[in-house]
Amino acid sequence: MHAPSNYLYLCLAVAFNVGAYAVFKSIAPREHDALWLALFAAGLALGGINTLFFTIAMREVPLSLAYPMFSGASIALIVLLSAVTFGEKVSATHLAGAATVALGIVLLSR
Repeated sequence: MHAPSNYLYLCLAVAFNVGAYAVFKSIAPREHDALWLALFAAGLALGGINTLFFTIAMREVPLSLAYPMFSGASIALIVLLSAVTFGEKVSATHLAGAATVALGIVLLSR
């Protein structure tokens, strides 16, 4: 049995991963000035924190389960975030892909 705290660390890894990509998306159209560089560094820091939490989670959660859960949750949240925050279109194909990833996670966890 995996300790609940390891899944908390996995959730935190997902949150920081999504945060990092949200920062990168928000600065993509900007001119590469000092503010862009500071925000880029913040995105890298969020990515580093993501990796730290993911590594801690893997103390008890097998990689074969942790990575699909991490990837699937990240994909689902990024699809949602991109629609809500950045006004990107979410198609039926996107939703089907996210559902397929979720199904894969369920199958891998058995």
